[in-house]
Amino acid sequence: MSKPLFGLAIAALIAGALWVYLDRTDTPLTTPVAEQVFLNGAIYTADAGRHTASAMAINGDRIVFVGDNDAASTWIGAGTTVTDLQGKRVLPGLEDAHVHPVETIRIDKCDLENAPLNLARLAGFVAACLDRLAVPAGDWLIVKNWNFSDGNKPADGLQSLRAALDRASAEHPVLLENSDGHHYATNSAGLARARNPAGDQVGFSAATLAMYFKDLAPYIGVDAAGEPNGEVHETVYRRLGVSRAVLMNLAALIPEAEQMPAWFNSRGITSLLEAAYYPELEPVYDNLAARGKLSLRVTLAQFYEPDDFKGADGAVDIDAIMALARATREKYAGVENIKADQLKYFVDGVLEGNPLSNPPGLPNGAQLRNFYQPMFRLDPATDELSLAGYVDPDSEACKAVLAAGINTLSQGDVAGFLSRNGFYPAQCIRSRGVTFQSADTTLRFTRAAVANDFSVHFHAIGDRAVQVATDAIAAVTTGKPVTNRHSIAHAQLVTPEDGVRIAALKIPVAFTYSWATRDFAYDATVIPFIDKISSLQDMYNPANYYMQQAYPAHWILEAGGVLAAGSDAPVVSADPMPFLNIEMAVTRDDGDGPLNADEDIGILDAIDAYTINGARMLQQADITGSLEAGKKADFIILDRDIIALANEGRADEISETQVLQTWFDGQLVYRRDR
Repeated sequence: MSKPLFGLAIAALIAGALWVYLDRTDTPLTTPVAEQVFLNGAIYTADAGRHTASAMAINGDRIVFVGDNDAASTWIGAGTTVTDLQGKRVLPGLEDAHVHPVETIRIDKCDLENAPLNLARLAGFVAACLDRLAVPAGDWLIVKNWNFSDGNKPADGLQSLRAALDRASAEHPVLLENSDGHHYATNSAGLARARNPAGDQVGFSAATLAMYFKDLAPYIGVDAAGEPNGEVHETVYRRLGVSRAVLMNLAALIPEAEQMPAWFNSRGITSLLEAAYYPELEPVYDNLAARGKLSLRVTLAQFYEPDDFKGADGAVDIDAIMALARATREKYAGVENIKADQLKYFVDGVLEGNPLSNPPGLPNGAQLRNFYQPMFRLDPATDELSLAGYVDPDSEACKAVLAAGINTLSQGDVAGFLSRNGFYPAQCIRSRGVTFQSADTTLRFTRAAVANDFSVHFHAIGDRAVQVATDAIAAVTTGKPVTNRHSIAHAQLVTPEDGVRIAALKIPVAFTYSWATRDFAYDATVIPFIDKISSLQDMYNPANYYMQQAYPAHWILEAGGVLAAGSDAPVVSADPMPFLNIEMAVTRDDGDGPLNADEDIGILDAIDAYTINGARMLQQADITGSLEAGKKADFIILDRDIIALANEGRADEISETQVLQTWFDGQLVYRRDR
């Protein structure tokens, strides 16, 4: 039987023929007949030699042959389905090595879709959601995909996120969630829900922050008087009584679980790492398992919040975490295409500060050097943000106010200091961010993971966090692995010294390459805190530390490292956008000029990051990641040749690529409608 992919049949098939080949002893052997044969393609195999083939044969869920058309013809029999690829580009099924797939499921919700709204429009949008969703008074409204780094500018008399959300509702607690899951904002009704460590509802205020919540100082935004301005970061929302189940609207996600494999298959993704498998996600995956065969290979990176396991002495009960992790691994051991052999560990948070708050909020990501304290101005006529200079923490004014104690200042004292000096007393504070746990706890966790046969997937953003993760991995790595079983996600800033160590240890780094581009609004929340620059227009000076060390894909690769790729969807978009990420890996340019052009990588390097290297990171390269005889028949057919585009200087067209077909376990699981 002949099956043309694009409406053209194979001209002739020799029906019923018995094909033979000779082995090395010249003994005639019968060549088995394949169920599927694909001819006339541009099949990038991602094998060790980076070969391209024209033909491939499949039996059941396995590839049985990859090579040229002539040799493939020996696999054709009367019952073989033959597909003429007509030169189409074929790749191994893509492997998204860092993504949050459950949260890409589409449900009815209040969703800002990353729109950069000013505070007045934000208040109106939230109020409209409350009406549309008919949220009962007193119930939380969760607003998804808020854009923390763009928008949020004062408007119509509103000066803070808290004020904007108070205008939206005084009766409903409201929580905005940034698409990255690290930044949040709430109103007065939400702040009032905060409970102290004893469980008493005391609310967040200047007084209670000083009395009960000193440990949360890096994660709660405050105004000049020390009162919460509505910003809360990382897991502070849990102190407000918001569970992860409520935050995700888990009840609505569970019945829609089947969307997930279909969505990722449509993007050419056949394997992925669930980058933070919370215990709350169990019913979603149970639903998928109950529905039958899953057309995705899912690796769960189990996450247990270490702070939930701290005893009276402040030490984390790592053994208790490992016991839960083992039970989850055992549960899924018998579930086809789901495995739970990795653990997620957050070393730090993020590198975004807030130029629009007064005083500007510092990033909380862990850096080796102190953050600078920039002073910003917002032109009320044009809404244009500019850099006015930097605070000198060694100035006499800072020395005096630090000696007196910033927390002892009255509102009048703060106003007087601001009037005299042009900056806030809080801007005299030095900070290099925080690691969520001590380096000792991180090492103990990693050693315990190895003892229990788990890999650790580290979230590390700042250069100090990357160093802590690398130290822990180095301490447990023996011999010279081809690919380390432990991995690092994001690695936004990496010192040259740690880059060399990462490469030598063969630690896979899962970059989100679409982030390695210029984004003026976002970059204004990061670069002025990392580098002392003359103006925001100076952010992209090649001499800046950020420009030299941000997402250093090229030099990690050149040093012999292993690059993987993770979309981190739904951050930025629920669409994992693999071909945009591949394009950005190759160009580092989303239209505004390259971020740091020297860190681009070649097209085959980018494809390998999304295929064979992803498989190595997920410890399944024996069955996926490349198109080779004996491996699973997971592959995709594209509408254009992305390798040719890159080689012809047309890499900026790669992001337009569409997946025509996705095959998983030798079965067609997605076909694009014409």
